Amino acid sequence: MKATDTFEEITVFGARGHSLMILRGLEEYWRGRVKIRALIDDIAHGFDHPALSVPVISSDERLRRFPHLPVLLTVSNPGLRGRVARRLQAEGATLATAICPERINLDPAARFGPGSVCMPWTRIGPDVTTGPCTIMLASIIAHDVEIGAFTTLAGDTLVSGHVRIGDRVNIAPRAVIANGHRNRWLTIGDDAEIGVGAAVLGNVAAGERVIGNPAMPIRHWVRLRRLARGKDG
Repeated sequence: MKATDTFEEITVFGARGHSLMILRGLEEYWRGRVKIRALIDDIAHGFDHPALSVPVISSDERLRRFPHLPVLLTVSNPGLRGRVARRLQAEGATLATAICPERINLDPAARFGPGSVCMPWTRIGPDVTTGPCTIMLASIIAHDVEIGAFTTLAGDTLVSGHVRIGDRVNIAPRAVIANGHRNRWLTIGDDAEIGVGAAVLGNVAAGERVIGNPAMPIRHWVRLRRLARGKDG
């Protein structure tokens, strides 16, 4: 997967609210140094974006007009982001890796996969590694953390130390992932979903959806609510 973290002009895959939020955040670091030439949206295109005053174009038009510019992936859904990345790879595109590398709250030992996005306010500790095309809007990713490909960490999430997060995991805003142990890391499996404000205190199985404090599978919370109402089922 081709990628670069050095660019002066880019195109952006994504033209809606999540993408605009990411671009506004990155601009706090870029401060006018990076020019956005176009936004890519395969559902609605053919107009100028009202907030950014750049054209919104289709993937086919990107190939015609901007084939050599890096593409910043800002799609929020992990599965969709993976499919878009594979399509761009097949087209020979170069992905933009936007991690704001010169900020003081980024440990020099952190390593990011190609096409990843990390906000300038996210504090990154030592020995943090990510797979390709991760999006990190988190407050803190502490230390000794592995984050898989295409995973999303939404705003105000906190990831403690000795944590392994799989591929295509979606962690919603204000979720907290507790510490693992250096000999027994806390693990979140591939394709898991962590709900808003969840407090993850133990391992989460692949494909599981958990919510609450402490975080439990949704079906367990449903059963607890039935028990509380005297309707054990």
